[in-house]
Amino acid sequence: MGKVVVVIPAPRKRWSPPWFGAEAKRALGVGVIVAALATGCGWPYWQAHPVAMAVTLAGCGGFAVVGALLATGRRTRTTGRLFLVASIAWALNWLASWNAGIGPVLSGYAQAGFYLAIGVGVLVYPSGRLEHRADRAWAVLAAVILASGPTALWVTSEPEWAAFSSRAIWPAPFVDRELFRDVLWLYGVLYVVLAVTFVVVLLLRLPRMGRLRRALVLPVSLAMGLVGVSAALTQRPLMEDSIGLDELLRVYTIQGAVGIVVPLALLASGLRVRIAELAVAGRMLRLTAPVSVRRVRDALREVLHDPTLELWFWAPTERVYVDPEGRPVALTGRDGPCPGGARWREEVRTAAGEPLAVVELGGSLRDHASRVEAALVAGGRALETAQLQATVQANLEQVRAAYERLVRAESRERERLVRDLHDGAQQRLLALGAMLATLAAVTGDPEVKERAHRCREELLAALAELRSLVREVRPALLAQDGLGPALEVVTERFGGRVRLDVTARRFALEIESTLFAVLCEALSYAVERARARQVSVRVRVVQRSLVAEVSDDGTRPDGDGADISGRIRALRGHVEIDGSVPGTTTVRVVLPCE
Repeated sequence: MGKVVVVIPAPRKRWSPPWFGAEAKRALGVGVIVAALATGCGWPYWQAHPVAMAVTLAGCGGFAVVGALLATGRRTRTTGRLFLVASIAWALNWLASWNAGIGPVLSGYAQAGFYLAIGVGVLVYPSGRLEHRADRAWAVLAAVILASGPTALWVTSEPEWAAFSSRAIWPAPFVDRELFRDVLWLYGVLYVVLAVTFVVVLLLRLPRMGRLRRALVLPVSLAMGLVGVSAALTQRPLMEDSIGLDELLRVYTIQGAVGIVVPLALLASGLRVRIAELAVAGRMLRLTAPVSVRRVRDALREVLHDPTLELWFWAPTERVYVDPEGRPVALTGRDGPCPGGARWREEVRTAAGEPLAVVELGGSLRDHASRVEAALVAGGRALETAQLQATVQANLEQVRAAYERLVRAESRERERLVRDLHDGAQQRLLALGAMLATLAAVTGDPEVKERAHRCREELLAALAELRSLVREVRPALLAQDGLGPALEVVTERFGGRVRLDVTARRFALEIESTLFAVLCEALSYAVERARARQVSVRVRVVQRSLVAEVSDDGTRPDGDGADISGRIRALRGHVEIDGSVPGTTTVRVVLPCE
């Protein structure tokens, strides 16, 4: 299936029904040609049997029309061509009615070719190939039995034994009545075995199919099973050495009449697929209202019965595909099978040919490309609207990513500042304090001693303030032992009003620094401004998120939390303030930690 172009066509005047397009006209023409061929091949018999003629022409024409229609599809092309071969073979089968020349011998091979073509055609439907070992084994077995059967019959018999006159060209090098009867009995059994194994192969295929494919194949499989069984049963009388030509052609008529159910089943299956496509289109329009990126993706998942479907939109400004959250996605292939072959992607373009989206689907939907296309075309407007939303989300994601980089850079800068203060300024101030102490000890001037002592006291006070500043920027305990010990030091100044329950697990530098600052701010607000008497701090890991909760019994105005939410959102987290429980307010901070 090629690229899907989402086009919303304008109404136009039609001179014929919308379903009767160029493909349908060509298929009807092929059906008429094959029916004409069948008329010529069976003309001696048709003159006295108009009903048999009508049945046979309907069967040949039906197989030809269905084959021509299927041959236009990429994945059903093989089945279509085999059905065209089957229609021609069944027409040539009626050369037996001329009862002279090479016609009787060709008739046997044509009948064998008919059953082989429709049997293999059904087995490759709708994927276009023999997928299972049992399918391939049956195809080889059928080819051997059906090709050798007519050969064994005319090699060992006279034309009169096989219902034909002596005018038939009949090269028989091993004429033997008893051998001929043995060959008839053997192939009578082999035809039954072939029919039974075909039904078994059809039954084995069904459990391996997905829901959509089973609904498509089941009617055709049932019809073909009926044809196979009826062919084996009606072929049995032909395995007698005393059958007449009229009886032989009557059996052909019955077999052709039963065979009509196969193209009828395929037409019914195709009609069902078309109805399903229309239903998919209607459901897409309902499920995507009101339009959002996630709603469009979920609607496609539902109507195509693929919960694993993924949808990425093209962001024109960034010139990259983005996911529903607006994050850039690197796609190695935008159209065709995915690496591994289990899934496949479909590129969707606008009417102007611009990239719109890429859909990734399960491999089973490759057999339902028309349904996928119907869903994408029906959701064209929704996809275009969702693309605008995805583009806005991508822009917001860029801003969020820039803010996240800023927060991470701030954390690294804090670390550098702490190191510089500890290794530089603090050490120099300590050295200066030691020098002042030495000066006070060695000087004999009381005034100098007093001034040195006073300078040293001021210096130690400044050093204490500098150390306090360093602890606020990045507490040593936070760096060494994590959130729990660092928060214990902070809560000491609040007395016994704060209860801690903090996980001992360590996290990334920016997460610990940001969460520590946010929790300190929340604690200060709860105790100093909300006048809380009891505060509970709980930090734990829930699935892949770090969840921190600060609950207190104080009072706070609505809207608090805006100051801390920006820093949390920068790390792809969020802040919730819950006051639903009377007398209790809970600030909940959630950060991704994996």
